[in-house]
Amino acid sequence: MLLDNKTRSNENGHFRVFDLLSNYVETGRVDIVTGYFSASAPAKFFDEVNNAKSFRMILGDLLQIEAKNDKIINLLSDSLSVNHAFNLSISAKKAVEFLKQEKVRIKTIQRNFCHAKTYIYKDNDPRKNFQIIGSSNLTEAGLGLKESANIELNRQACGTYIGL
Repeated sequence: MLLDNKTRSNENGHFRVFDLLSNYVETGRVDIVTGYFSASAPAKFFDEVNNAKSFRMILGDLLQIEAKNDKIINLLSDSLSVNHAFNLSISAKKAVEFLKQEKVRIKTIQRNFCHAKTYIYKDNDPRKNFQIIGSSNLTEAGLGLKESANIELNRQACGTYIGL
């Protein structure tokens, strides 16, 4: 099944990455690899996808040798609007709560740019396993939680997962 953040059709009731995650993640393990993330995405996980027994995340490194303050602020907030800036404080606190949980483990890729975007759910019941591979970063726009000029296209597959 293809997922994108803009198109809802009769056969595609779950058209956003977040729809699939929030409706199908149960008590299994969630593995995520993403180049970028925003504070609002782990905050939403804390509120709506927090029942998994573990989360393992590989994140692109936001710290770079050259100062790119405007890029870092944009990545953390998903937007530079004033309204979004006020909500960033609430999202940042929830994101920190989510990331501080013992069940959440994070690694960053520091030597190379991480452009991968993968979400893997592994359940005790292999019939519930699924993988999402595509262009969606762990941001509000990537998860389909806010309007974006970009179309995020992903392929979702179900069934037995071998690895990690």
